[in-house]
Amino acid sequence: MRTDLCSAAEKRGAATLLRVDGPRGTLDVFAAMLDYPLGASRGRQEQVDQLLRFVHERTSRRHTAILCGDFNAPPDSDEIRRITGRTAHAYGDLVFYDAWEVAGDGSPGYTFAQENPSAALNLFPDRRFDYVFSAWPRAGGRGHPIACQIVGRHRPDAPAPSDHYGVVADLRY
Repeated sequence: MRTDLCSAAEKRGAATLLRVDGPRGTLDVFAAMLDYPLGASRGRQEQVDQLLRFVHERTSRRHTAILCGDFNAPPDSDEIRRITGRTAHAYGDLVFYDAWEVAGDGSPGYTFAQENPSAALNLFPDRRFDYVFSAWPRAGGRGHPIACQIVGRHRPDAPAPSDHYGVVADLRY
């Protein structure tokens, strides 16, 4: 197991790498959290550039690369568009699938929603901020999303475990 930190200068954000050797090859799982204010897109774009450099320097095209976490940015934001190859970044060959986009149920997939009492306090609009990304498939289609769901929705009679819902994805391996 190996851990590194990636953060923009004077911004909140971090990334961690967990490398797992499995029966069908190595999995490089990167967990990330980017800065959170709604208006912090410029800072998050800088963090994404650092994050993609962090991933590029530590993974191999032979490994299945997974990037997941709390990105605090909606799918149409410049920072997420960098990750999914919809706009340019310094590591153009490193592009990720958004598991929800590929294998979700077709809904917006909000992970930060007013229905969640812990999120409603902020009065922010419903957004999808949390993601599972996988690098475009490796040999044999490894990493391709085949199912994705939002988890952690609370029961009305129980407290919400977080102000964000989680994302679970099944990826081809």
